[in-house]
Amino acid sequence: MSETINNHQIKDDIKKAYDEIAEVYLNWTQPSQEIRLSYLDRMLRSFDPAKENSQINILELGCGAGVPCTELLASREYIRVTANDISETQIAMAKKRLPESVNLIQGDMMGLEFSQDHFDAVMAMYSIFHLPRNEQTTILRRIFDWLKPGGRLLANFPETGFASSSDPSWLGGTKGAMHWSGWGKDEMRRLLTEIGFEMEIDEVVVDCEEKNGVSQSVPFHWILAKK
Repeated sequence: MSETINNHQIKDDIKKAYDEIAEVYLNWTQPSQEIRLSYLDRMLRSFDPAKENSQINILELGCGAGVPCTELLASREYIRVTANDISETQIAMAKKRLPESVNLIQGDMMGLEFSQDHFDAVMAMYSIFHLPRNEQTTILRRIFDWLKPGGRLLANFPETGFASSSDPSWLGGTKGAMHWSGWGKDEMRRLLTEIGFEMEIDEVVVDCEEKNGVSQSVPFHWILAKK
């Protein structure tokens, strides 16, 4: 029970934090947008070109303000986009940028329910690692069920493993707190393989992030995995 309560507190903290810093976060993520788009391109190229004549159904977990990936997906007529974010402010910002054809869902990704074999791809950039580690394992199993056979998961995770890390004033925020956790690349690779995924991209890329005016290198484990 205490772990469940703690998990609810974590989600409440993260929602409050992102609601407050949404605009700041959007500007802060600009240096990583090229990385995001490059992996999105690699995922889209993994589909059979003939698929472009039919609809591809994609879910994005942690879409933020819809920049840059949701916008790109929404610009492709053959892609049907469902996008989720825990922050009401982020979803409101996304609504201003995205066409009405995008199905935007505000709330904790752990509360999402979809039928089996529903999506051609699920993408989660800089998002699943906000979940407590036990929930990361759960959401990855759910994603596997949501994916059609041959569907892809595109996501990134911390390179190193740690149970939890928190910052009550991340990016200058004064409400809630930001939380992260990670299994580390070796354990994440093992978990995904155990679930049934086949790794297609499995590599570490270093982001250059600014914190308190100081630039620092942060390595992330990027994966593209096939069901």
